[in-house]
Amino acid sequence: MLSLMDLVWLALLVVLVNHWWRSRDAKAFALQYAARRCKELDLQLLDQSMVLKQSRLRRGDTSVLQWYRRYDFEFSSTGHERYPGSVELAGNRLLGIEMSAYVTQD
Repeated sequence: MLSLMDLVWLALLVVLVNHWWRSRDAKAFALQYAARRCKELDLQLLDQSMVLKQSRLRRGDTSVLQWYRRYDFEFSSTGHERYPGSVELAGNRLLGIEMSAYVTQD
């Protein structure tokens, strides 16, 4: 028979696994959003990687607590320079993509 403490540990484990799973999904969404934006602007997404820079609970537009995440990435316009960019998500919903100014090929 499970004790109360066993149930607490089990619930905590379920919460942690759920958070990890949703974080993986959010990172995949961020990578898709960044890749799509780079393709639209004829840029190259470098390293196909996202780096989590910020993660916190935040109230959304409907006053419901959501995970806010900001991922950083790098892109290039010429293949020689690296420029920073970031993707902001609330849950899996895109809040915005910021990209630094870059040089274009003429």
